Amino acid sequence: LEYSTDTFGDPFEALAGLDRKTMAELIVMAEEAVADMPLETLEWYHEKFILDYFAETGLFLHHGLNEWAETTLRALIKLRCQSPDIGPDHHETITLYKYLEQALRAQKKVHEADEVAEKIFRNKQMQKTEAVEAEKSLWDQFILEPFESIVDPNKKEREEEERIKKEVRASKKAWRKIRNDRFKFLDGTD
Repeated sequence: LEYSTDTFGDPFEALAGLDRKTMAELIVMAEEAVADMPLETLEWYHEKFILDYFAETGLFLHHGLNEWAETTLRALIKLRCQSPDIGPDHHETITLYKYLEQALRAQKKVHEADEVAEKIFRNKQMQKTEAVEAEKSLWDQFILEPFESIVDPNKKEREEEERIKKEVRASKKAWRKIRNDRFKFLDGTD
């Protein structure tokens, strides 16, 4: 059976009550599960291994191996921040930050833990702000937009055209950079 980590408040609570020998055996099994993909070679799209390392982190935290947990969590946070689907403000990344804070506090790295806690707090504030904005957005959608469409019926089309133009410019800029970095030899100006 597989469970989404989103369904648990703290997925590592399942480890509570296990004796140290069982925990040590689980860590050995976790190490074997990730042996084919060292942490240093992991990329953001290696989802299975990221989840395996996340599970291993829980074992480290519950076994008191906070330095190992910190190292793994920092790598996982970096990967989640690199992911185009997840990014630095995604709830999975913030969950990793919460565990990192826990590992840092267990090592008495108070200053670093406080910095991480501040990042978590800022994210929570940002989510509250976004919720308020979403509420305003509903008001705009049902009250202001119908009024604006009467006053300026072509506004949405113009906004969509402008958005597409921006995307095209960004795409061309990205392609020029790639072309310059990888295919400079095609220009004939070495």
